[in-house]
Amino acid sequence: MKKIFSILFALVLVVSLGLVTVPSVLAEVDRTDIVQVAAGGYHTAAPVLADTIDVPGDYDTIQEAIDAASDGDTIRVAAGEYDAVIVEGKANINIISTEGATVTTANNFSIEVGPIEIAWVMAAVYESENINIEGINFDGSGVSEEDVVGIAYVDSTGSIADLTVENIIGTGLRAGVAIIGDVGTSAVNLSGVNAQNSMAGVAVWNAEANLYGCTITDMEYGISVGWPWVGLYPSSVNIQGSTISNNDLVGIYVCDDSILEAHFNNIIGNTVYGVWNNGGETVDATYNWWGDASGPYHPITNPGGEGNSVSDDVTFELWLEAEAVTETVSDDTLYAWDEADAEVEVTGTATVTIAKYLENPGGDAPSDFTTMGKYIDVYVPDTEDVTEIEIRLYYTDTELTAAGIDEESLRPFWWDGTEWVECSLSGVNTAGIYRYSGYMWAKIRADTTPSLDDLQGDEFGGYGHPSETPGGCFIATAAYGTDTAKELDILREFRDTVLLPNSLGAEFVSLYYRTSPPLADFISQHEVLRTAVRVGFVDPIVKILNWTHDLWSA
Repeated sequence: MKKIFSILFALVLVVSLGLVTVPSVLAEVDRTDIVQVAAGGYHTAAPVLADTIDVPGDYDTIQEAIDAASDGDTIRVAAGEYDAVIVEGKANINIISTEGATVTTANNFSIEVGPIEIAWVMAAVYESENINIEGINFDGSGVSEEDVVGIAYVDSTGSIADLTVENIIGTGLRAGVAIIGDVGTSAVNLSGVNAQNSMAGVAVWNAEANLYGCTITDMEYGISVGWPWVGLYPSSVNIQGSTISNNDLVGIYVCDDSILEAHFNNIIGNTVYGVWNNGGETVDATYNWWGDASGPYHPITNPGGEGNSVSDDVTFELWLEAEAVTETVSDDTLYAWDEADAEVEVTGTATVTIAKYLENPGGDAPSDFTTMGKYIDVYVPDTEDVTEIEIRLYYTDTELTAAGIDEESLRPFWWDGTEWVECSLSGVNTAGIYRYSGYMWAKIRADTTPSLDDLQGDEFGGYGHPSETPGGCFIATAAYGTDTAKELDILREFRDTVLLPNSLGAEFVSLYYRTSPPLADFISQHEVLRTAVRVGFVDPIVKILNWTHDLWSA
């Protein structure tokens, strides 16, 4: 009972002073379903390669190669401009280019689903299975028909990777990529797709799509999930590690009883809404960067948000503190110092997303550990070509002093869904580098905790043992002009007895130590202000704590 009263008293005291907003503690979130969708969606098992067909070489056109291809074949396309293609009734075909091939024309293709009956399509995949298009760009600037689509999958499955679809500028309905289910199933994975300058970047009707590491920009509607007003084309879309930006109307539009999961994305600069739910069944847009640390704007639930707007019925809390960084790395390091005070070194090849949380995304600190107040997410959906990933979380002397942590004890911890667990192969490097004093590191392999398979959007945080000389009370010290004033003793005791043992209190202390030094420095330079803060602020707190000492002390 005493502990509960102490915690409540601390909260009432802080709120009554009205000087800080204590960060809310995120309730335990089980994202297993999200992780499973992402993990299962972005990696397409490579088919057994029967033959490699070169264009030009074996055939002059891509279409001739497709017509001749059999199950398991790879069509390798050299640099150059090519005509539109249709893939119909095929399975397990790879159509790839590593040299900059570009399709510049379109075929008249009968779709007859939703708003499209007949459209001009630059690459149509119809009633086919596991058709993978990679590295071939599509430029529709020379196509001036009414309804135009860059890449259309109709009743088909497969993947679209590492290419650009741009300038789809017909006079009617225009879409960079359309994933459409009619009488069959369409499910397509998009990774590294750059769609720009059209009416819709990606449209999904009665189908499933997973997007990772994509950029959708300069559209009217960046991504459309379902078809409005019809009620016949509910879809399911999962978007991770992508940038949806600078679209004239809406970044992500959801309707038609559709389902959207969107995490670790940068949803910024969209004119009307970042995410608009106009009849979607579930719209989970948590853990995204909205262009400002205050989060997305919503007139009721987040009126102070200065980021992109969201409509009603969009779940957006918690959000990221800074822009998420996504890159494909081969035996190299992804740097996110400015965005997350972190970096990730990859041995092998993988696409990696690093994101920084605004608040603690997990539960209470481990016993005898204190938080550094740093929380990041490292998301690697496909680790098949990776042997090791090293995560480094950087810190400064100021942050270390503020948190009151012994430097040698610093370690990265992993949130396993239930508790913070120390990474099994981890340590601290105390050598200064760049603007930092050192970094905590964790090496992730197949046999570690966490393992490579666990990098599906799980959180990491920095923790350490309290030092023998924890950080001081900066504002009170400035007000009294010394750190030895007897009034400071009761403040330190309250901090150590009530605040630090409790996760909410520890978060408040961490926030205070991160934000108060500049204010304390300003106060210390102005005698009148020092006196006003001491008499009007610190002295009343000291009196209250002395009066109530028996209620909250151990």
